Amino acid sequence: MTNTTTYCTTEEVIGLTGVTPKKLKLDEDDNDGLHTLINTWISQAESLINGYCHTKWDKTSVPGAVSNVCLRLAANMVALAVARRETALVKVNDWTIKISDDNVFNDSLKSDLKPFTVDKSTKSDSVEFTAVTGDDLIR
Repeated sequence: MTNTTTYCTTEEVIGLTGVTPKKLKLDEDDNDGLHTLINTWISQAESLINGYCHTKWDKTSVPGAVSNVCLRLAANMVALAVARRETALVKVNDWTIKISDDNVFNDSLKSDLKPFTVDKSTKSDSVEFTAVTGDDLIR
């Protein structure tokens, strides 16, 4: 089963993470459930990337670095899910226990996306005016 998303694939995420249905507390042979879950995370990763970069790529124009960030971001989501299913608590030392860090979209990923961000504060969309007579005016 392949996904319908464009930035990375479920097979790439599974290859990077080594995740299995069992690690996510699914039935051992529930590969469809695993693929569905990973597809959801890839879709969410793409949405985070699009929102951060203020742009969206189609299947034929995704830069390799953006695909890589999507793959790593989805892998971070998998790692968080596995950690949370095991235990949400992490022992820091003898006296401190904290909840697993849920910052999957970290500064390293954002740094890799920086060349692809569109600064909306300095870029404006074109405005079109039409005269009452129907003749086009200056744009």
